[in-house]
Amino acid sequence: MKKDMERCRVVYGVLKTHIEFGAYRFGDTLPTMENSTENFLVSLETIRSAYLQLEQEGYITLSQNVGSTVIKDYSEQEIEQNVQHFFSIRKDALIDLSKSLRPLLSHAQWVGLKNAPAKIYNNMKELKENHGLQPFIAFNHIMQAYESLGNDLLTRLLWQVYMFLEAPFLCVAGNPWCEFALNTFAPQSLEFCLKQDWDSLRDLICRSQDYLSVSLCEFYQERITLPSQNKLSFTWSPYKKVSQICYSLAMDLLVEISLGHYPVNTLLPSLNKLSKEKNVSVSTVRRALSLLNGVGAVKSVKRIGSRVLPFHETTENCDFTKPAVRRRLLDMAQSLQLLTLSCKAVSRITVSTLDAAGIQKSMALLATVEARQQYHLLSYDALELLKNFAPYEAVRTIYGELLLQLFWGYGLRSLWKAGDDTSDFYITCYKTFMQSLEKADSVQFSEKLEELMIHEFRFTISRMVKLGMHEAERLLIPDLI
Repeated sequence: MKKDMERCRVVYGVLKTHIEFGAYRFGDTLPTMENSTENFLVSLETIRSAYLQLEQEGYITLSQNVGSTVIKDYSEQEIEQNVQHFFSIRKDALIDLSKSLRPLLSHAQWVGLKNAPAKIYNNMKELKENHGLQPFIAFNHIMQAYESLGNDLLTRLLWQVYMFLEAPFLCVAGNPWCEFALNTFAPQSLEFCLKQDWDSLRDLICRSQDYLSVSLCEFYQERITLPSQNKLSFTWSPYKKVSQICYSLAMDLLVEISLGHYPVNTLLPSLNKLSKEKNVSVSTVRRALSLLNGVGAVKSVKRIGSRVLPFHETTENCDFTKPAVRRRLLDMAQSLQLLTLSCKAVSRITVSTLDAAGIQKSMALLATVEARQQYHLLSYDALELLKNFAPYEAVRTIYGELLLQLFWGYGLRSLWKAGDDTSDFYITCYKTFMQSLEKADSVQFSEKLEELMIHEFRFTISRMVKLGMHEAERLLIPDLI
């Protein structure tokens, strides 16, 4: 297996934090590289790179005979300073993220476990018996809960959440949530899965995520005394760092095309002009335009330029054989799955917290669908409402990124509009949304949005499969609950 730089940074960050917080002290040995591959679910090459970085920065020594030995000798005072500094600058972000996990992930985890193959339950049982469900193993337990969803984008999000919130918090001695996760959540969730007691499993998942937030808030009240300065926010990028500039540029141009900043049948600025405007290299612009050609947004002709294609020409110019295009379309489908799995809980908490002004703004946003007679865009506008008004910053951040990924489906828009003749269904959904907002009925709004999203997701997957993108079949389609 190849080295994964994204996960290498996660492994490095987690182990570094363990040392700085005193979980590993001077003279202690880290888990062997072989054991760490199991702990972190990554390749040996990825683990080796993380350990080498720790060695280069003076945290450990590596020896063939002894293994990885901690050489940082922090005093108790220094450890406490490390803990105080780390958590003080992340206070608002960590508390906000902990409260966001239930609406974002609880349903996805429940659906994942409910649909997991028997081998997953056996793996979970084996982890408990052989390893006693240590913190790293408990994380593996959680990661396996989502495996049946078939969503790599979700996996990348879970890694980021783990590195930012759970891993540092687990390092703190006497952490009550750690005890709960190891001794209550992990064994009980396995028990409920084996018994197929799905109602109890759902309650347990929600209780676990709520308890994480409660424990974190109590930790701040009782332990962290340093005032928060130079605050850090939770951020998430769906892309690996090496690809981010090219994909971000392509996405920026795609959004600008969708908003009409570059009108249909006009030419995009030249390579050199875009390079200067966007502050990127010409080669990056060229790769971004190649991707836009692939998704059917533009058509580039040598010595002429890149013409913005009209709506009805996008699909026929979309190159579904191009690996980069297929990957981006899969990103779109994976984002749609995450939005489908979380929209009910997110919309319920969002609509329930809207004040009168927020309700009016939300209704005005949705009313544009009727004004434009573009009911097929209803789901996007409803999700944008959640991105704008969700009570937690982490939800707004993650939804913002997920909504951007939907633009990769640009080349399929004509199929969506032409292939779906359920206009009455969309109009009914629109009317229900408006009535729900007017009455501040969060339950009705959330149930109708989930119904709409499942419809959209199922339709999307079926179209992708018909176009030969059978990778999309891995994505589990949830049912209404």
